[in-house]
Amino acid sequence: MNMFDEIHKQKKELPKVSNITKTVSSYKYNMYQKLAFIIFFVVFITGIIFGNLFPACGSTSSFYGDVCVTTEFNVFLMIVIWAVGFLGSVIFFAIGHIIALLTEISKKLK
Repeated sequence: MNMFDEIHKQKKELPKVSNITKTVSSYKYNMYQKLAFIIFFVVFITGIIFGNLFPACGSTSSFYGDVCVTTEFNVFLMIVIWAVGFLGSVIFFAIGHIIALLTEISKKLK
């Protein structure tokens, strides 16, 4: 029993890019999935804007001072907003996908 023969038997070809684009382009998005894309793009822009509106303190005037000398772009706030927005958009997309599957099942049962 040769291990390489077993691997060769079970090996599958990777899908071609043209097949992937045909599959993705033939997929119809419903309202919830379109809303998920819109939420993601709005939250992406909002994260950048809020990171600039609420800057982080780069350095203070003294060790115990609370006066900021320089302010920097708030990357942490931006990443938190992006993460929350991504989770929200994934939830909306999943709801839309579940609804699409259920309507497909309903059509096949009729």
